[in-house]
Amino acid sequence: MHFEVPKAKTLKEFGGEYLMIVISIATALALEHGVQTLHHRHLAHEAAVKIDAEIQANVQELDAALNHNNDQLKKTLLAREQLLAGIKDKAADHTLITQLMQQHKLGISMLTPSLRREAWEVAVASQAVSWMPQQQLERYSGIYASMRDVHSISSSGSNFLNGAAMLNTFSDIQMGEGDPKAVYRTLTQMISAYSNTDGNLQELRDKLAKSANEAPQT
Repeated sequence: MHFEVPKAKTLKEFGGEYLMIVISIATALALEHGVQTLHHRHLAHEAAVKIDAEIQANVQELDAALNHNNDQLKKTLLAREQLLAGIKDKAADHTLITQLMQQHKLGISMLTPSLRREAWEVAVASQAVSWMPQQQLERYSGIYASMRDVHSISSSGSNFLNGAAMLNTFSDIQMGEGDPKAVYRTLTQMISAYSNTDGNLQELRDKLAKSANEAPQT
């Protein structure tokens, strides 16, 4: 910033010129601050648009995972129901296992979404989030905190599964030596795993969808 030293001969003239210099400096600083503020708001707005789009994409990914898992859960529930009916009717073990293999494809197929975080991480790295309104920033940080925990949320379903026992049960079935009661217990574990995982994913999906609905329309 450049300015000239006042050349006035009287105190009154000096005061007037000095005041003009002060006003000029203050005006320049105010304009510079205004330009920076507008620039920061623009960056924050661009970041918010990308974050909202990312959240919406994650909602769609969660929907796909939940639809798949729910379909698998229904098939597993049906298999267990039919197997239990046969056990109660005291059907032969070989007959029950044969019917189960013919009517159902046994195994667990659980989808857990790999949620995107790129837009949020870029906004944090560029400090664009620091120029967002406090309420908006809190909404985003809360959502991404939940997303950060999705791995522990989704993996909690495996706590219901005895992996080694499940593999042994399915191996016995393949060798024609399956125990219907052991298969029933395995199916029950699978159902619990689906239900627990999907319950957590559904809760996360609802949070993301709510955040997407709260986003301002552009």
